[in-house]
Amino acid sequence: MSRTTLPAGAEGELRAILARNTAPSTADAACAGTATESFHPEQGPPGDEALALCARCPVRLACLALALRTEDPVHREGWYGGLGPAERDALARRLRDQLAPSPPVPEEAATAYRMRREGASVGTIAAALGRCTRTVQRYVRTVESRAPRGARRTPP
Repeated sequence: MSRTTLPAGAEGELRAILARNTAPSTADAACAGTATESFHPEQGPPGDEALALCARCPVRLACLALALRTEDPVHREGWYGGLGPAERDALARRLRDQLAPSPPVPEEAATAYRMRREGASVGTIAAALGRCTRTVQRYVRTVESRAPRGARRTPP
C-alpha cells in the first residue's frame, strides 16, 4: 500500500478526466526524467522522494487516469498518480462504469507467450521482440491470465 492517497475531492475530477474519453496529457509530469524504476520497485512501495513527486505533480490525476484506462486490471504494477496497484484496483472498482474494457492481447504478447511455451528464455524473447524482460514477463502473464482454466502454463 502506498503512503499517499488522493486529495479530497479528487475522485470527482478524475471522473471528469475519464469522461472526456481522450488520452490525458502527462507532458508536465513532475517525474519527467526520473528513472522508471523509482515507481516500479521490485518489492514494496517507492521511496518517499518518488511519492513526494506524485503528491505535488500538476498532472497527477491525468497520470492516474491514463493508468486506469490502459493497464491490464489483472496485473496492475507500479505507482501512478501516487497510488499503488491495490489502491488503483479499489478505485477502478468504484469507477468501473467509466473505464474501458480490457484491451485485446497485443499480437506481440501472443508471440512472447508462444515463444515461452516453446521453451525460449525471457531474455531471448526480449531480444527477439526488442522489449525489456519485464515487458515480456508482463506479456506472458497477461496471456496466461486470459487462457481457459486448466490450460498449460509456461515454463518457470
